[in-house]
Amino acid sequence: MKKRIFAALLAVGMALAGCSSTTTQGQKYVAVIAKSVNSDFFRNMKNGVESAATEYNVRVTFEGPENEEDYLSQNALIANAVKNGADAILLSSIDYHKTNDAVSEAVKNGVKVITVDSGISSELVSQFIGTDNRAAGKTAGLAAVSGFASEAKIFIGIVNCTEETDNGKQREEGFREAIASVPNAEITAIAVTDSNTESAKEGALKLLREYSQINVLVGFNEWLTLGIGEAIRESDAAQRVRGIGFDTNVLSVSMLETGEMDALVVQNPFAIGYLGVMNAARLIGGETLDSPEIYTEVLVVNKENMFDEDVQKLLFRFQ
Repeated sequence: MKKRIFAALLAVGMALAGCSSTTTQGQKYVAVIAKSVNSDFFRNMKNGVESAATEYNVRVTFEGPENEEDYLSQNALIANAVKNGADAILLSSIDYHKTNDAVSEAVKNGVKVITVDSGISSELVSQFIGTDNRAAGKTAGLAAVSGFASEAKIFIGIVNCTEETDNGKQREEGFREAIASVPNAEITAIAVTDSNTESAKEGALKLLREYSQINVLVGFNEWLTLGIGEAIRESDAAQRVRGIGFDTNVLSVSMLETGEMDALVVQNPFAIGYLGVMNAARLIGGETLDSPEIYTEVLVVNKENMFDEDVQKLLFRFQ
């Protein structure tokens, strides 16, 4: 059975944010390997990881490659974690297939593996914790078409990345499913880019140049969202193009205020990190987890609700 956790359930745990675990002899070791360590999403996940590490008395490390395409470096980090005696690994995988061998080797060495945020195709993983990405894609689709008159034609440009990640694919699939049910909406074109702001901006600008009818741009992670927002700003297109994105960043939130972005599908990376370490500690202790997946909730944030007290707590958890 799939289990869904609402963000508010972790309000008490969030009070511990920013605390680091201490290292004592006999502590169990959980290695957290992210897609990168440079985004606000993963910084917030790290806060959740460290809070749970304090509460459950485990030692943690938090590492990731320099960019979100470098699955080889991520595989090397998995191997190093095994070599360094990790009891469990939390993995946000860059590649859905090309990390399977590294995970298989870890499991052979007795390491428990939980995927967080982005999964892999291996059945050796003990649990997935993160957003229900297909459902979140559908949510983004509904946000994309909201505000248009029923007879208005909606022309959508998608910006997605080249990385072979499970979450990006599922979000796009869910988005397409939602749009297919809207008779006056169509997906006009897609730009495939790297998962960084500059590449996403260039892809979005190309869509706006080549398909002047586009009136919605959508991206499925933090970097793609920033690139879309910058492209809309550079094209002075905020009045005619709705920007729909994922995740929170100081810049993307400011784009809600200034109009380059119209809606953000906000995840809960703190909860993902916290629950990951909590359940890794349970696995290490010999417990059996009662669900193969735990899905954390998402919230659509727009200019109308961004100043609501509960939304502000979600946008600015640790500032």
